[in-house]
Amino acid sequence: MSPETLAVICGISGVLGVAAGAALLIVGGRALRGRTVLRRWLLETDLLALLDRRLTVERFLYRHHRVFGAAVVAGALASLATLWQLRDHPLAMAVLSGGPDAWRVGAVVLASMGLVVFALGIGLFLLIRPSALKRFETAANRWIEPFPPSVKDTVPAETGINRLILRAPRFTGLLLIAAGLACLLAVAG
Repeated sequence: MSPETLAVICGISGVLGVAAGAALLIVGGRALRGRTVLRRWLLETDLLALLDRRLTVERFLYRHHRVFGAAVVAGALASLATLWQLRDHPLAMAVLSGGPDAWRVGAVVLASMGLVVFALGIGLFLLIRPSALKRFETAANRWIEPFPPSVKDTVPAETGINRLILRAPRFTGLLLIAAGLACLLAVAG
């Protein structure tokens, strides 16, 4: 990973740590001990199961395939026209005509045009005959989702780190704030 990516991840972690720590300091232990909505949302909801849910858009997409197909075709044509006009632009011609990186720029433009033509084909199939995309969609779904989604959406609140949070919520909040500030200071420095 690049240093910029690590800095962004550390910054986001720092902000989330400070926010979670402040929430634990404000809420305290009383709101987390009873059967409250806050306890269920913070400690018992399995967030990975929420992210693991399969969202299906196929039915909606196929019911309105003409609208989506027309939108994809319009976007592909606009992108293709923009890339075609880019070849006549003086700055692009200066980059493409010489220098050691000219072949890289040309390869990027050519690859972009190839992707746009691919999107144009998908849009035309979606506009005219969406059933032709069924095998492509099945293969893409198999590639994207190799593991079945989990079925549980809650975890017991008294397990793992949740037990420590319930035992000392304000101390946990202070630790989270300190760790979040350390991340933010590492990014700033």
